[in-house]
Amino acid sequence: MSSRKSARTTPTDVRERLIDHWFPCAVVDAAVGSPAGSGRNEKAIFPWFASRPIAQARAAVLATLLPNDTTLRPWVERAVQEGAPGAFDQLAEAVRRNYGGRAPVMVDMFSGRGIIPLEAARLGVSAVGTDLSPVATFAGRLLADWAMRDWSGEALLPFTSGKATARTLAGQDRLVDDAQLFHEEIGRRTRESLARYYPLNPDGRPPWGYLWAVSMPCDQCRRRFPLIGSYTLRQPYRRTQDGGQSMSLVISDDSWRVEVIEGTTDDRPTYASAGRKGKSARCPFCGHLHSLETVKAKGFAGQYKDEPLVAADFDSGDKNTRKLFRALRDDERKAARAADPAVLPKAGRLSAIPDEQVPNGNVHTVMASGYGYTGYGQLMCDRQTLMFGTIAQEIRTCHQEVLSAGVSVDYAGALAGFAAATLTRMLKRATRGARLLTHGRPDGSSQNRVQVDHIFANEASLAFQFDFFEAGIGEGPGSWAGLTKTGLGPLAAHLRGRRGGSARLRCADAMALPFRDGTVDAVVTDPPYYDMIEYSDASDFFYVWLRRVLGEIQPDLFADAIGSKVAPDLQNKDDEIIVRRVYNGGVRHDRDFYERSLSRAFHEARRILRPDGHLVVVFGHSDPDAWLRLLGALHDASFVVTSSWPSRTETSNTGVASIKVTLTIGCRVAPPRRSVATAAQVDREVTTAVTTAVRQWEADGLALTDQLMAAHGPAMAVYGRYSDVLLPTGEPAGLNRYLTLARTAVRDASAVKIDELPLETFDAPTRFAVFWQRLHGRADVPKGEARFLAQADNLRLEDLRGPLLTESKSGFKLRLDAPGTVTERSSAFEVARAMAKAWDDGGTEAVARVMAIADRQANDAHLWAVVAEIVRQLPAGEPAAKALTAIQRNAATIGTMIGYVIAAAEAETDTRTQLTLSFGEDLL
Repeated sequence: MSSRKSARTTPTDVRERLIDHWFPCAVVDAAVGSPAGSGRNEKAIFPWFASRPIAQARAAVLATLLPNDTTLRPWVERAVQEGAPGAFDQLAEAVRRNYGGRAPVMVDMFSGRGIIPLEAARLGVSAVGTDLSPVATFAGRLLADWAMRDWSGEALLPFTSGKATARTLAGQDRLVDDAQLFHEEIGRRTRESLARYYPLNPDGRPPWGYLWAVSMPCDQCRRRFPLIGSYTLRQPYRRTQDGGQSMSLVISDDSWRVEVIEGTTDDRPTYASAGRKGKSARCPFCGHLHSLETVKAKGFAGQYKDEPLVAADFDSGDKNTRKLFRALRDDERKAARAADPAVLPKAGRLSAIPDEQVPNGNVHTVMASGYGYTGYGQLMCDRQTLMFGTIAQEIRTCHQEVLSAGVSVDYAGALAGFAAATLTRMLKRATRGARLLTHGRPDGSSQNRVQVDHIFANEASLAFQFDFFEAGIGEGPGSWAGLTKTGLGPLAAHLRGRRGGSARLRCADAMALPFRDGTVDAVVTDPPYYDMIEYSDASDFFYVWLRRVLGEIQPDLFADAIGSKVAPDLQNKDDEIIVRRVYNGGVRHDRDFYERSLSRAFHEARRILRPDGHLVVVFGHSDPDAWLRLLGALHDASFVVTSSWPSRTETSNTGVASIKVTLTIGCRVAPPRRSVATAAQVDREVTTAVTTAVRQWEADGLALTDQLMAAHGPAMAVYGRYSDVLLPTGEPAGLNRYLTLARTAVRDASAVKIDELPLETFDAPTRFAVFWQRLHGRADVPKGEARFLAQADNLRLEDLRGPLLTESKSGFKLRLDAPGTVTERSSAFEVARAMAKAWDDGGTEAVARVMAIADRQANDAHLWAVVAEIVRQLPAGEPAAKALTAIQRNAATIGTMIGYVIAAAEAETDTRTQLTLSFGEDLL
């Protein structure tokens, strides 16, 4: 009791950290595109979802733990950009000095695959990662715990695989060496056990894989036919004179067979799109079309049947690089159908094959469940299932033999863990959603590689299709041998960067952290983003297999009792802090739940932090409301936001462009007693703070787009000084007021001018359009960023859509074509665009008429400044630029004609308020 009290009341070091004033934004942006900074190497060891680039995690950890010392910045940049060992050594020593010679304690309460704890461990920090998901925690142990330990004192493994000892693999790390032997032994035993189900070719080698399809009976003729979505096996490639290969479906009476033909085919697939109604199945015997609903009903009625179609071999004369396809032999077809996973013994207390059921309504995540495959054990054909069950069994057996040979429990568990990771990587390419991925084009104009696609194409759900690929027991894409090579290579590279110590990874709820009050120096975390990914649902497919391999080896993660009330024997969903798209009963995971739970997690972070502790949150979302709620939750949890540093990392790492920018948000524990302030006072302080920060950011070379995001930091730092900020009415001033004010202050502090006229003197839509054009030009801008820009001028994005912006799937783009109409209420930017179109349609008189209708005088400096601005920003060859350049040259003539146009209009209508313009009509 007394120790807990002292931890909260003892005077502590309140020095500022580097992140409060600086973050290597540009270096992070550059590093995430490199092999060392992207995190792809680590992801090759274990697959996880929406994985953060390692460069961003490294920068966040370093900037959080280091003092605000400008001499450290070059070392941080070297560590982030190059992973330079010398830089890490310098920075690790600086961290230790900053904490009085001790190793600080750093926690990541949403650790995922453990990248943040890994980077902290490299610095010799006492790093702990917690995650609700056992699968994520297991991934973290692979990368940040087991891989970071020194295993050189362990006993030799009992497997030699034809080698003299387990140390003959010269030049490799002990862990990589032994993991390779462990994998090779599992592979050898698996091949021997399953040899009768995978007949060899005449040259003594097995095929590298097999293409399958599901068949169903026709409702009209009752004959069974395969559901094939593509007949292409390998595209042609003119450069190598490769004509490609295709399948041909041959119909004979009541039977069908598949032949392999050279070249391409125009045959219609039996399962293809039928327009707006989705896909349909066409019977090749009678031509009857089955709707998608009918096809799905066949699955729920148990009328599907797995059919092996073709075998895939390597071209023996082409250095084993080109894949050749052929029809199956009779012995291969019989062997494939003979496989029965029921022969496997139980996996401890569990069945050998997963019998866990996919939760109802989970079709959007496990798509096969919408076609009648309602159990996780049904997601593969029987032979695939038998292979995975056999590999799981062999991992457990080899683990026991390693223990018997004198290897420590931890090391044996680590070796079994890396083997289980390879099994998981196989799962990623081994279900009814693993399609044959044929690169190239039908015209042979591009390279025609053939691979096995993975099932998480969109990072969040298990794909499904009726024709799928099965990797064989030999070598090749998706096979145990192939994935061993592609996994142990990245592991070896990962170990070459080993320094510091290992992290601890625990399965725990972020809303109930297993740490005492006031004992943690820093919390650095990357929380889930609303409904972006349903992590547990997506990884349950891994979980049901991992618990069969590691249930008795890692019991704290994969013991039988783990599960929720909603979905027994699966991962805990009740406490998962996400927005769930489908309500399956139990806890309703809506936006209120997410925001309430995330706030509780931040309160937990506040509880465990020392009074001088720092919280850093990495967060990315395209909706400004999400940012508003996040910052509000931090404020409510008694944190003062000190900084917000943007990084453009998502597309570089994952290929998913739904989020273009993520923020690394620095926070400090709020002082115990804060005063109340008026909104007017805080408005002035925010404007001053942002203006001061802009000058420093410009000196540091921070891009203007990044300054707009970074401005949240100083604005929130001012806002967080006070317990309440009150309007003259006594009502609280909302956060949104200060996020908007911060971005406006950046623009004003940047002294943006148009022909020496300050930007703030223009109308709001024109300010918005000009600033947008300078920032983004003609590029597409995500909706969230567009909304942020609009808010800086107190505009609504909904009002700008059409007059100033066009919308597409990739975002918003600034309009430079003519507006539909112009009136005296039109913005200067719209009038300038209308003038460009008028010039093309009717020359000087038409332009004068536009200006008259818009009530613009010949000497309107703001209008002519906008015309000049558009010309400057556009390429000279753009039609609008050409037209506006011509208008500039004829400005005097146009100015003279405005009076004539107005006089003529008044004579005709007796009032100029009725003048309107529609570019759908004749201008003259």
